[in-house]
Amino acid sequence: MATRQVAAPFRETVPGDISSYDVEGDLTAYEYCFVELDTNRARTVKAYSGGFPVGVLTNRPVEDPTRTEFSTVALVQYKGKALVRTGNGGLAPGDLVKVAAGGVAVKASPSDGDILVGQCEVGADAGEIATVRLFSTYVRVVS
Repeated sequence: MATRQVAAPFRETVPGDISSYDVEGDLTAYEYCFVELDTNRARTVKAYSGGFPVGVLTNRPVEDPTRTEFSTVALVQYKGKALVRTGNGGLAPGDLVKVAAGGVAVKASPSDGDILVGQCEVGADAGEIATVRLFSTYVRVVS
């Protein structure tokens, strides 16, 4: 039996797990947080504010208002194993995950109507980085 364990959060992707989007505002503080689509501009993401999450931001883009084409591109991971910033309570391996204010990941209770975005594989305390296996299709639990 192997005694070696993965001791640190990790990301695992294959080509196509990360998409490029334009940026709404300054998202430098939202690396490893979930983002949502900007409903005012096509193919643009913004900081998560309670909408439907599109994926996890994997870089620190900033909008350039002087350009009409893509400014600094937002790289958003929507499949695979993602590095995700945790919110209140942190995450433990096996926890089902939902998105909280600010796009951070918190433990979900499947009976309360949460949108489940993944399952934790490497846990972390609040404010730290965990590894979450993203569900390829997010699920809303309805009692």
